[in-house]
Amino acid sequence: MPFPLTFIPAQGWHHVPRSFGAPRSKGKRKHAGCDLYAPVGTPVHAVADGKITIHRPFYLGTFATVIDHGDFVVRYGEVQKALAGGLKVGDEVAAGQVIGSVGKLSGLNISMIHFEMFSGTVNGELTTTKSPFFRRADLMDPTAQLDAWAQQPLPT
Repeated sequence: MPFPLTFIPAQGWHHVPRSFGAPRSKGKRKHAGCDLYAPVGTPVHAVADGKITIHRPFYLGTFATVIDHGDFVVRYGEVQKALAGGLKVGDEVAAGQVIGSVGKLSGLNISMIHFEMFSGTVNGELTTTKSPFFRRADLMDPTAQLDAWAQQPLPT
């Protein structure tokens, strides 16, 4: 399975503030994904075959695309409003296919893909009011999976 970008970000996803579990909101919640820093407009690739289930506003003027990859679900957060190539909710995508582009976070001088993984064993909204992550109970730490994908040939 491919990495979601065509390069490995210089600033890795293992350290605060980019890492899973990093403190947010002055310690009131934990970071529910890994941030992969990339310039605005950078293509984002599906990490596996799947189906787009959600595409909607997310954070600071960006959008999130949710893909059910069968064995897991990924929320590709902080992407642009337009999906790639006319894709829409309900469409099937292939591993490595461009699904969108990195968005511009209003008021910030950084841009990234916010990458969240869920096991898919629970139904319902991904964002909840449950602490400490404010995410659905099947939230997974994507760090090891991103590490493994980073060792594979990068998408082109």
